[in-house]
Amino acid sequence: MLKKHSWFYRLVTTYLPIVYLLVFVLFFVFFMTMNKQSQTQTVSANEAFTRYTMLQLNSILGNIDQNVNAATVNNREFNQYMFQLHDSDVNPYLLRSKVAELFRQVQAGFPFIQSIYFYRNIDQTVLGTEMYLPLADFGDSHFVQEQLKQPLPSIWTNVRSYKVLPSQPYDIDVVSLVKKVPFLTEPSGILIVNIDVSSLASWLQSISANSISSITLVDQAGHLIGQSKVQANKDILNLKFEETGWTFNSGIKEAYHYGIFSELYYSWIIIGVVMVLIASALIIYLSKRYARPIDASISRITDYLNVRQPGGELISVVDAAVDKIIDFADRYQSESNLNLPYRQKYFFQELMTGDRPISRDELTDEMHNFGLPCNWRSFMTAKLEIDRISDFTEGYSTRDQVLLKFVLSNVFKETAEQYGIGIWSEWISVDKMSILFGADGELSMGDISTICESMRSWVESNLAFTVTIGVGKKTERSEDIGESYEQADKAVQYRSAFGNNRVIHYEDITRQTETELFDILQLIRTIVQLYKSGNDEWYNQFDFLFKAINRELYSRDELKNLLYYMTFTFTRELSEFPSEYTESWRVEALIPITQAIDRFEMMEDIKKILVERLSTVAELWKQLRETKNHRLLIHDVKAYIDSHYANADLSLQLLAEQFSLSKNYVSRLFKEETGENFIDYLTSLRIFHSKQLLEDTDTSIQDIAGLVGYEHYFSFNRAFKKLTGFPPSDFRKKRFIEKTL
Repeated sequence: MLKKHSWFYRLVTTYLPIVYLLVFVLFFVFFMTMNKQSQTQTVSANEAFTRYTMLQLNSILGNIDQNVNAATVNNREFNQYMFQLHDSDVNPYLLRSKVAELFRQVQAGFPFIQSIYFYRNIDQTVLGTEMYLPLADFGDSHFVQEQLKQPLPSIWTNVRSYKVLPSQPYDIDVVSLVKKVPFLTEPSGILIVNIDVSSLASWLQSISANSISSITLVDQAGHLIGQSKVQANKDILNLKFEETGWTFNSGIKEAYHYGIFSELYYSWIIIGVVMVLIASALIIYLSKRYARPIDASISRITDYLNVRQPGGELISVVDAAVDKIIDFADRYQSESNLNLPYRQKYFFQELMTGDRPISRDELTDEMHNFGLPCNWRSFMTAKLEIDRISDFTEGYSTRDQVLLKFVLSNVFKETAEQYGIGIWSEWISVDKMSILFGADGELSMGDISTICESMRSWVESNLAFTVTIGVGKKTERSEDIGESYEQADKAVQYRSAFGNNRVIHYEDITRQTETELFDILQLIRTIVQLYKSGNDEWYNQFDFLFKAINRELYSRDELKNLLYYMTFTFTRELSEFPSEYTESWRVEALIPITQAIDRFEMMEDIKKILVERLSTVAELWKQLRETKNHRLLIHDVKAYIDSHYANADLSLQLLAEQFSLSKNYVSRLFKEETGENFIDYLTSLRIFHSKQLLEDTDTSIQDIAGLVGYEHYFSFNRAFKKLTGFPPSDFRKKRFIEKTL
């Protein structure tokens, strides 16, 4: 046994507590450091999930808005009902039923939709999927009256109560999409789509069920829309949903924790430092006190180990511990390298979109971590888009697409390096690449233009497709990179006006005045009126319109709005035509033109489709008018036969000469219009009049035959018997007997 006062006992009882204390502090600091890193990653994951949820909700609401637009704006029955344009053969009740069925079809496609109804200004009535009421009898009339005062054509409301009838015993909590229609002219009514708040709440609970994040969604007034089933201890992120003004509040669910000491992190760090200082002081004090005996003991122990077991077990233990530390460090570095590409792309998107201001120092540090040049002092951005993306995706496999995009990135980088300019590029979608140029000194706009033009030319010469590049302005501040990229994005949108396979600078874009835009809208209305009246001058005016558009600079979205306005104006003005005309317009023009507008890239493409479709409909209308004229002509022919049936010389040849037509043409048209040929019709007419004469007069049968157009009695007798089943004499006797009885 160890003696209580031996040096070995003193060393053990003195230093072991200190070693234990130091080991405890070191492990504690290590675990707390890992806990802090876990906390940071958890917060980042919470933010990413919240943004994902917000994007999902944006997609749902956007799809509802787009589908409501698609189902109503281009629907003939809805437009007839909205403008109260009823064809003579359309029953108003049937029309309301068709519009209500249209609403039910839209509602069936989106489980979130609770109800849809339309308020019409003309007669102040409300039509929904299951009701048709005057506004005064409608349970939601107060809301409709408030929306009539609003200036915006389309909004999302806060949470509100909704019921169909004022006497209804319960309300339903909804948020509503309010759209004044039509969109580009004076509104004729309000289309309201009610979204069930309980459905949104259930969706929010389901999407967050397997996540560590707890999300609460409130409207602009602070009313609760929905929240996760498990709540957070506190909110750590607040994001505003710009489309609706709603706010996402998110935090970590109560069931999850950053670590067992997360709330006392900084306090425990201070305690750990204090304990290390105390331990150090104790070691110094005790070392001075026991220096001599300890030195003597260590010398003896060292001599003993050197003789008996050189390099003893102590070294083995140390070696094993070092091996474990090295293995742990290698695994940690491997995981960090695996996540590096995702961190790099996410940071690049934040930088380019301007989601948050990034200082120059932060940019320098992050670029250094990513292995990129980090001493840039001036910046410029660009955006590359592959032209005719449908041809690109259909012409290359997914593997080839990835390879080609990798080649484009390398060629861009090598071209920029030839001018001493740094470049950082990332593909943000299948056909779009974002580029950041940087330099230690001053960036030259000429050099950037040359680099982009070289890139465009290389693609055109070496690949089977082309690209268009938009270039933003230069900036000296890293916080303004997002603004420069927004300019580049806007520039590339004008390729519809400039053309594909171009380098477009933001400075090249000039805006049209309101007067010029008004002239273009007036020209569209003139074209519609000429087309409506059948005046071929609309062709020339159509060419003039596109020349006027090409003189101005319009982005693709602005061009789409102009073309949608033109389509809407055509549909509205032509809605008063007969149904066969409007149906040919809808099938042959409206549907294909609308599809073409959604996917066109160049003005020449959409112009060709517009002219082709409009010309096709004009030709169909021409044929309809000619057919209608021929039918009127046959009516005249029939009236002539009815007046001259007693003429024994009446024949197809006589009719052809009378109306300046060919005999065969008269015969064919007469058959198509009346359903029987000329001879049968004339025979039936003559026999009809002969029966009247036989019944009402005493004229002889031979004379009657002459009066109805038969030169010979035998021909009349044969025709009469063929149609009635007995000769004229028997018919007269039968009628005489019937009268006397």
